[in-house]
Amino acid sequence: MTEFKIFDKATIDSKNIRFTVFCDEQGVEKSHEIDDLDMPKKAKHIVMYENSKPVATSRFYKESGNTWHAGRIAVLKEMRGTGCGRKVLEKAEEEMKKLGAKEIFISAQTQARGFYESLGYKAYGNVYPEENIPHIAMKKKI
Repeated sequence: MTEFKIFDKATIDSKNIRFTVFCDEQGVEKSHEIDDLDMPKKAKHIVMYENSKPVATSRFYKESGNTWHAGRIAVLKEMRGTGCGRKVLEKAEEEMKKLGAKEIFISAQTQARGFYESLGYKAYGNVYPEENIPHIAMKKKI
């Protein structure tokens, strides 16, 4: 059974998923993974549960005007390829739209560019490093 929970701050479940994916797998320093947006009421955090187990997460926040930012999208390795990434991002988009979003911005790892394009995001600008991982800016009108 799939369930989504939305929080006003990063939770143990969302942090554990992010630490596993970004820190353990990709080498991001734990001290760099948590930032001000993880504090209460700075961003919304979604955790996706499959049979009560946390498997995917994302966070989102208002950037300016009707532009919102989605990020820290992470899926546990054993759940990749099952549609969890798509589901958690679609749930984030749905929630942002309810809050007035007209456009969503993401900073995507270049290796995931095709995934985001399949959801309607368009890349723009040059590739840039974030935590020594190549990223590209992408956006989508909703």
